[in-house]
Amino acid sequence: MRPLFESPAFSLHYEAAHHWLTATWHGKPTAEIYLSSRALILHFTSELHCTLLLCDASESLDGWEEIGRWLSTSYLSFLTESGMQAIAWVNAHDWYRHERTEELMRKSTEPFMATFDEGSNAYDWLHRVCYLAPEQL
Repeated sequence: MRPLFESPAFSLHYEAAHHWLTATWHGKPTAEIYLSSRALILHFTSELHCTLLLCDASESLDGWEEIGRWLSTSYLSFLTESGMQAIAWVNAHDWYRHERTEELMRKSTEPFMATFDEGSNAYDWLHRVCYLAPEQL
């Protein structure tokens, strides 16, 4: 994987073989980190023609309260318009946030999203999805 952005709170990598991005949050990121991570993901989705995204919040200490902002704005629509087809989300280990994330994910229709408790399961799922035609998602 090729690193695109690295900071103590957020990292973004590109896996060229499958045209996917891996976004990882660490510790307790600020609202500014969340906003800049959204912009970076959108930018590289378009620039690198990525169709899949692995979001790993398992190392995020607050479970990422900002997930509601992702889903309540047009951000996911922008991702879809940029070519994003599927997102695998690795939950934080905070059960309240875990349930909230799953509830919000169910409300989204595009791109296709699934949540996971283990990063390896999310990776395996995304790897299988990369071979599906968009209409099969």
